[in-house]
Amino acid sequence: MKYCLIILSASVLFSCNSGSEKNTTAISDTANVQSPAAADNAGYSAPQNGSLAVTPFEMKDDSVFVDGSVPASWENAGFTDVKAFKLFLKQAQLWIMDNDKQKLASIVRYPLKNIKTPEELVEKYDAVFTKDVKLSFATINFNQIFRNQQGASTEGGKVWFAQQGKDFKIIAVNY
Repeated sequence: MKYCLIILSASVLFSCNSGSEKNTTAISDTANVQSPAAADNAGYSAPQNGSLAVTPFEMKDDSVFVDGSVPASWENAGFTDVKAFKLFLKQAQLWIMDNDKQKLASIVRYPLKNIKTPEELVEKYDAVFTKDVKLSFATINFNQIFRNQQGASTEGGKVWFAQQGKDFKIIAVNY
């Protein structure tokens, strides 16, 4: 029998899977993860030490979700590089846990509801990135990322994402 322990606190999520998946692919293997905003040092860029990775287990997508629904194809959702998107989500998770307001603001497509600029999002960060929104990031199941023709979302549609060119953006936050 396989056991899995999940410990969830306000800032850290630890989990395990079957334990058979030990190989990982470093973020440095994905050249197109960087946002164009990185030219002014405001956007998403890969860690230099290659510490962020997506395991082969996380790269496997389920063909049927737990609720019985069948996900749309990644192509239908507008994503051409699934691996880079999953790495983007992992980086966003770290920024959420660290409350890195500036970096999160740099990966948002504006306007976001009534927020028009990154500076305004930083000011209203706590109202937008609520406990429920942060929890939706912390509990992402990388095998069952909901997607449809509008993009991809965290569970319950709390946060929506889209690919724009080679970049990934938060396009909606339902707080």
